[in-house]
Amino acid sequence: MSAKSKFSAVVILAVVFTIGGLFGVGGTVAYLKQTRGNRVDRSARTERSPRDIYRFQVDRMMERLEKSLSLTESQVPLVRAEVTKFGDVMLEVHESMRQRFHALVEERSLAIESHLNEEQLAAFREDRKKHRDRDKAIREWRKDGGKDGAMLDRIWKPSSSPSASRERMCRKDTC
Repeated sequence: MSAKSKFSAVVILAVVFTIGGLFGVGGTVAYLKQTRGNRVDRSARTERSPRDIYRFQVDRMMERLEKSLSLTESQVPLVRAEVTKFGDVMLEVHESMRQRFHALVEERSLAIESHLNEEQLAAFREDRKKHRDRDKAIREWRKDGGKDGAMLDRIWKPSSSPSASRERMCRKDTC
């Protein structure tokens, strides 16, 4: 093999490795931008009200219907009105179900409390308070965009009561 052909082979290999490296770096950058963008979208989703989410879903549904059914310009407002009308009713049903669910949780707690002695009652109420506090901390964390790394410290505090179980002190993936 001549020196000229060796040099050509080395140049070709260098060019191929350089192109591969550029594509690798470019692909990684594009992936990170996309995942970072999705993370922002997820945190923005948590800050929306149910009405905002509903409007977004109506818009998305209308886009799909317009494309798949080839709706005319005169049909679009009529179909949107129907989707909105039934969507409003569904949103009301959702809210009433949520209220009923919370009422059932409260009823269940009262039923459990009727079978407990004073010491157990105090522990049960303390556990319920911790659960409400944890849920409140999660909601606040989501409102802040979910970017606080200390969130686990605020949510998963070990209980000081001797009856605290391992499940209440840590998450499944960390214990």
